[in-house]
Amino acid sequence: MSRTAPPRAGSARTASFTAAVLLAAALVPLAASPAGAAPTAVSLPGTFDSAIGCSGDWLPACPQAQLTPRADGRWTGTFALPGGTYAYKVAIDNSWTENYGAGGAAGGANLAVTVPAAGKSVTFVYDPATHLVTDNAAQQIVTAVGDYQSELGCTADWAPTCATTTMQDPDGDGIFTYSTTAIPAGAWNTKVAIGQSWTENYGAGGAAGGANIGFSVPASGATTTFSYNSATHLTTVQSTGGTTGGTAGTLGAIYTPTGTTFRLWSPDSSDVSVSVGGTGHPMTPVTLSGYSGVYQAVVGGDLKDQTYQFSVGGVAVRDPYAQMVTPGTTLGIVVDTASVAPTDGSWAPRPALANREDSLVYELGVRDFTIDASSGVDPAKRGKFLGLVQTGTTDNGARTGIDHLKELGVTTVQLMPSFDFGSTAPNWGYDPVNYNVPEEQYSQYTLPEDRIREFKDMVNGFHKNGIRVVMDVVYNHTYDKSVFGGITGKYYTSTDLSGTGNSIDDGNPMVSRMIQDSLEHWVRDYNVDGFRFDLLGVHYYTNVATWGNYLNTTYADRNLLLYGEPWSAAADPQEAQKVRYGNVPALAAAHVGVFNGVYRDAIRGGTDDNVMAYMGGSGNPGAIAFGMRGSPTDAKSTAVLSNPWSPAFAYDPEQTMNYASIHDNLNLYDKITYSGASGGAGGTAGRIDRFAAGMVLTSQGVPVIAEGDEFLRSKVVGGDYTTAKNSYNASDAVNAIHWGDKTANAGILRYYKDAIALRKAAPALRLTTWDAVHNQMTAQPDGSVVVGRLSSNAAAPTAYDTVVVYNPTGSTYNVSLPAGAWTKVLDTNGGTAATDTACESLAVTVFRKN
Repeated sequence: MSRTAPPRAGSARTASFTAAVLLAAALVPLAASPAGAAPTAVSLPGTFDSAIGCSGDWLPACPQAQLTPRADGRWTGTFALPGGTYAYKVAIDNSWTENYGAGGAAGGANLAVTVPAAGKSVTFVYDPATHLVTDNAAQQIVTAVGDYQSELGCTADWAPTCATTTMQDPDGDGIFTYSTTAIPAGAWNTKVAIGQSWTENYGAGGAAGGANIGFSVPASGATTTFSYNSATHLTTVQSTGGTTGGTAGTLGAIYTPTGTTFRLWSPDSSDVSVSVGGTGHPMTPVTLSGYSGVYQAVVGGDLKDQTYQFSVGGVAVRDPYAQMVTPGTTLGIVVDTASVAPTDGSWAPRPALANREDSLVYELGVRDFTIDASSGVDPAKRGKFLGLVQTGTTDNGARTGIDHLKELGVTTVQLMPSFDFGSTAPNWGYDPVNYNVPEEQYSQYTLPEDRIREFKDMVNGFHKNGIRVVMDVVYNHTYDKSVFGGITGKYYTSTDLSGTGNSIDDGNPMVSRMIQDSLEHWVRDYNVDGFRFDLLGVHYYTNVATWGNYLNTTYADRNLLLYGEPWSAAADPQEAQKVRYGNVPALAAAHVGVFNGVYRDAIRGGTDDNVMAYMGGSGNPGAIAFGMRGSPTDAKSTAVLSNPWSPAFAYDPEQTMNYASIHDNLNLYDKITYSGASGGAGGTAGRIDRFAAGMVLTSQGVPVIAEGDEFLRSKVVGGDYTTAKNSYNASDAVNAIHWGDKTANAGILRYYKDAIALRKAAPALRLTTWDAVHNQMTAQPDGSVVVGRLSSNAAAPTAYDTVVVYNPTGSTYNVSLPAGAWTKVLDTNGGTAATDTACESLAVTVFRKN
C-alpha cells in the first residue's frame, strides 16, 4: 500500500493536523496477507473517518467506519461525506493485519473516492470474494436485472433496486461486470438498469429502453458473466461450464464427454438430420436466444474426433460452424477446440498495446513468407504455420522469418487468409469454405487436435516474441455458392457485390450472427488479436458496429485491432447502409477502422498504372498534408457523413490504416519500376521506395507494411508485370519471399528500421484523439513540399517538438523550424543526428526538439 494518504481536497486543516494524518497513514502495514477465513468485521479506514464521526483518520476499529453484511455475502455502508477527494482502504476484523487496496490487492495501494463539491451520501460495497470495492460517488450504479433475480435471492425479478446483481467496475474503465454460478439451467432474459431505477435502462444492441437480451445457461453450476460497456451501452452475457460443460447459444457440434449437441440453421426446410458413425438422427426445432430457425439433435456418448454429416432435404451439406473438417468433403469432425491447450500448456502473455495507434502492422502470407529455402526454416515447416515462428533462422548470416520481424520492429502481423479455403496452394486463400477451421495445407499434421494445437502454438510463438496476430478474414463471399447454398439461399445476396458471384448477405440476422460467432471463435479459442476484413464494404455498417462492440466489450482487455476495406467490388443498391468512408465515424465506438485508399492513391498513384503521384514528384500536396494528419473528420462528431466517399472520415486516428502497398496489385517496388524509375536500392527507385514508406510511417493513424517491401521485394519474373499485378495464384517463383534480397538491399532495410524506431520513440507521430490531431499539429503545403509541425504535449499544443517534411521536388528544401535547438533525426538514408535544416529531394525529413 502507499505509505502516505493525501488529505481531503479543499481541506482547511492545519499543516500539523495534515502531518498527523500522514503519520497515521504511515503506520499502516506495507503489505498484508489474506487470512482466508470469513471476516467478522469490515471497515473503511481512510482520510474521511474524522468527517463521519471517528476520533481521527485511518482508524480500522472506528465504529462509524464499519460496513454491514448483506445476504449475498457482500458488505455495505453509506456515509455522508463532504465534497473532496479521499483515500481509504478495506480493513478486516478491525485491524491492519488483513487489509486490501486498489484492485483488491492484499496490502495494496490506497483506494480513492471523489465526492462532488456539495457533498453526497456515498454507498460502498465490498466483495470478500474478490476484495474489490465499488461506490456510487462518481460511478453509476449498474444493475443486471432480469427474470432470474429471484433465483439469486432478490425479492422479485426485474428489480433494479436489488443490490445482489450490482455490476462492478473496479479499474474504472467503464466496463461493468457481474458473475454468478447460481442461475439454473435454462433460457433467461436480462437488461441493464442505471441508478437503481428504470428511468435509464439499456437492452439489446445497447438501445435505450431496448428489447430484453436473451441468454441460455447450459447446466447447473455454469458460470454466467454479464458485461456492460458504459460507453456503448452494449451488454453481453456468457455462460459456460457447469456439471455437463458446454457453451450455450452456439451452433455446430457442441461436444461434451457424455454427448454432443448438433445444431444447424435451416430457415427453408424442416427435413434436417445429422449422421454420426453411419447412423442418422432427425433434428427438431429448438428455441435459442439470439437465433432463429435452428434444428437440434443430441447424440449420446463420447463422440470426440468422429465425423458427422448434416443433411437438409436429403442433400448433404457442410456445417457452417464446423471447428474441424475432413478436407475436401462436407464432413465435420467433432472436436472441442477450447479444451486443446498450446504445447506449453498455457497461453503466453499477450504483447502490451497501450493504444491502437501504437501498432505497426506487417502483412504476410503463411506460405509466401517461408516457403523458399533461403528462409532457413526447417524443410517440414516451410510454408506452414509453425514455420512463421521458428527462431534462429538465417540466410547468409542475415536474420529471416520471425527474427527478421523482431529486428524490423513491427508490433503486429496480419496473416493473409488462414482458415480453410477451397483452392490448392500456392494460392492466397481468398476463397473460404470453412470459416472456423485452420487451413490444412498450412499444417504439418492430420489429427484434429494436432492441427488445432499447431495454430495455437503459432499464435503463442508470435506472442512470446512480442508480436500480436491479426487474421485476414473473408466473410464477404465463399469459394462458390455450393458452400452454403444447399442449406439455404439466404446466405447469399441477390446482387453480386464481391465480384465472385457469391457474396454473403449479412443483412440476414442469422448470417450476421454466424460472422460474429466465427470472430469470437478465433478470439476466444485461438487467442488472436484482431481482424482485417476483406471487402468490408459488402457488410452493413450497423452489423460491423455490433460485431466490434460485442468483441470489444466481451474481450475488453485485448485492445483488438479491427479494420477492413471500405469498398465492394460492384455497385450496391444499398450502398448507404454498407461500410464506406462516410459512416466510419459511426464505427468509432466499436474501434473499427478502414484502409485509407485515398491516401494510398495520393502517395503512389493508381494501383496498377505506370504513373506515380506524390512519391514520384507530382500529385496533390493538399491531399498528402491531409493524410499526414490522419484524414480527420471536419467536425468532432460520430454522425454519418453526407458524402459516403468523404476523405475526411477518421473520428479517431486509429481508424485510418495507412499504406502504400498491400498484397493486391503491384507491390511498392514493382509499381515504382513499372512507372519508369530505375537504379535499384542506391538509385532513384530505392529513393522513391524510402520516400513512400517514410510518409506512411510518419503519418497519424496505423501504418501497414506489405511483406518484403522493406528490402525491395519484386514479383516480376522475366519482365512479366501482368502476373505481378494479380499474383493471387502465381507460383512460388513469383510470390515467395527471397531472403537474399535482404542482404542485397540492406540500405533500404536500414531506412525502414530507423523510421519504425523513430515512430516508436516520438509520441507526436502517434496522437490518439481527434482533439490531439486538431490542436497539436498542423500540416501545410509550401508549394509542393508538405511541412508538419507537431506537439506531443496536450497541455502545450503549439509548443511543437517534432517537425516532419515531405519533399517531392528535385531540389533541397530548407525548413524554418520553431525557436529552440533542434536535431535532424531522419533523412533519406535513415536515422541521423544533424543540426542543419536541409530536407533532401524525394525524401521524408524529421526534426525533433532537443
